[in-house]
Amino acid sequence: MSVALKVLVNYVNADVNYETTPSNYIEMDLASDYLIWTEGDAVVKDLMTHEPLASELNTAATRIDPDVAVTVAKCLLMDYSHPSGYYTRLVKGMGENKRYSFCCSFLGSTASEPQAECWDDDTHLTTDLHVLGAGTPANSFVKGICTTASLPGASWAGAAVAGANVLLLNNGNGALPALVSGETSQELYFNAKIVIPSAYATPAVETYVMVIRYTWS
Repeated sequence: MSVALKVLVNYVNADVNYETTPSNYIEMDLASDYLIWTEGDAVVKDLMTHEPLASELNTAATRIDPDVAVTVAKCLLMDYSHPSGYYTRLVKGMGENKRYSFCCSFLGSTASEPQAECWDDDTHLTTDLHVLGAGTPANSFVKGICTTASLPGASWAGAAVAGANVLLLNNGNGALPALVSGETSQELYFNAKIVIPSAYATPAVETYVMVIRYTWS
């Protein structure tokens, strides 16, 4: 039987897990919601009352530095249903020494260890986008780290995530076991950031796909 997954982002306090305070998290609608990685400005920010326009996102884009690598400053959830009236919510703790920014909540056991993957599109075949290493996954700008068991550490580097370079979400401990009596879910956590290399030759606006892959029995 299939095992349902909820993907959630923390928009209140990245020091508090989902099990303790579920209201700190927003569940993503995986058909409509998306993440915006941006430098941000007076328009593109937390608590926007409209969906950002392409022109607004371009104006708020992160600038490539000729001398040093740049970490994209903000990750915003674009909440398509916006029940609160706000289209965007800042993901708390993204890229920082925080455990509980991104949460995967499983409503049962799995047959394999869940893992995060990044691809060009939903065919899950290629990593040709610049942000994913332009065909070389080890050069992906997307850096991830499992925080299920512990904090990532100050100034964490993370691992390049793209294609076959995946991020294991159970800290390498394998598949998730059956829920114990009284449990309704079990949670895994990770942190992620985008780091643009210094003097990168090709500015781009790109959309990639992040996948949480797992099997069940």
